[in-house]
Amino acid sequence: MWRTGRCALLAVAVLMLVIVPGAPLHAQSRADRAKPGESDAPKVDPVMERAFKMARASLDEFLELARIPPPHLRGFALKVGISEGPDIVEYFWINDFIQSGELFSGKINNRPLLVKRVRSGQVYEFQRGDIVDWTYIDMETRTVHGNFTACALLARKPADVAAELRRKFGLDCSI
Repeated sequence: MWRTGRCALLAVAVLMLVIVPGAPLHAQSRADRAKPGESDAPKVDPVMERAFKMARASLDEFLELARIPPPHLRGFALKVGISEGPDIVEYFWINDFIQSGELFSGKINNRPLLVKRVRSGQVYEFQRGDIVDWTYIDMETRTVHGNFTACALLARKPADVAAELRRKFGLDCSI
């Protein structure tokens, strides 16, 4: 069961590599902190900000589902921005997370490219307000739910390319 969820998260990570070739895997711009060249997203990115808002608006429902998930749902993860200094923000998927009120902790699930103070597999603590996205996989329908940031990146692709990537990776961008 754990292996399947991990494989599904790996598929999502591969999707991010396909969507943003040449850009750091999770270094999409966070409005006022991105440096030119760190991302293909503009400094103020309304599409990405909308993705953050959509994820945060549905976070309570996601967390409730993650508390006692049905057996066919796996790969529950949260995405948080981790800063290093005033100019660098990198986004990481956190899996195996636990919640205690507004405080969360879980394992960083991807390799840092910009932020040097964390590493893949490290347990990381964060606040609810740090969460910018969430995701899980429905193994029955082979559908990735959430992952609003990937859907935002797909919006920049030609329609046929975006449709093929959504189909290939089972990404549900209908919300």
